[in-house]
Amino acid sequence: MALAVIGAGLATQAKAVNFTFQENGSNLDLGPTSTFTNSGFSLTASGFLTPSGATTHLFAKDLGAGEIGLGIFGTTDNEITTSNFIQLTLPTTPASNFQLVIGGSVSGGEQMDVFFTTTPGDLTGATLIGSITATGGSVTVPAGDQSGFIDVTSANTLGNGNVLLASVTVGAIPEPGSVALLAMALAGAGIEGLRRTLRARQASK
Repeated sequence: MALAVIGAGLATQAKAVNFTFQENGSNLDLGPTSTFTNSGFSLTASGFLTPSGATTHLFAKDLGAGEIGLGIFGTTDNEITTSNFIQLTLPTTPASNFQLVIGGSVSGGEQMDVFFTTTPGDLTGATLIGSITATGGSVTVPAGDQSGFIDVTSANTLGNGNVLLASVTVGAIPEPGSVALLAMALAGAGIEGLRRTLRARQASK
């Protein structure tokens, strides 16, 4: 019973938090940088032009299903194109496990590319994590890419050649004390199980 309670507590701590980029309002210019807060976690996003690295304004878009997310203000449909990108700063505040990047408004042959880099405001040398070719598609962020920047851009000019950063998912990092408590509980459960086995063997003799 105690083990179940501890496990439930850890599960609550590790509950996923989903940023939709509508936390600061919808259908508005957010400026070159905006910090979004959800369930106690804060995530900062910035807009940049390629290849110059000059800043550009973000846009929180909400035109209904498939057309909800973070884009670039002043572009076609206020979305991300091949001429710009959105950069997310990792880790969040407080630190979390950055898990998923989810694409929006991806259709007609369009493709969203997701990169990891340690260089602010620059796609040069960034490592491709994965690509999204349909609305609702996702890319999993590796455990080793949790400190630096996630860059999101449009990979081609097919269709309208523009995409949206629909959402990202992060998970809370369990507190060390809770992990230690779970380890103690598991060890205790193992010892108790061994005792029961020995008692059962003795009783059967």
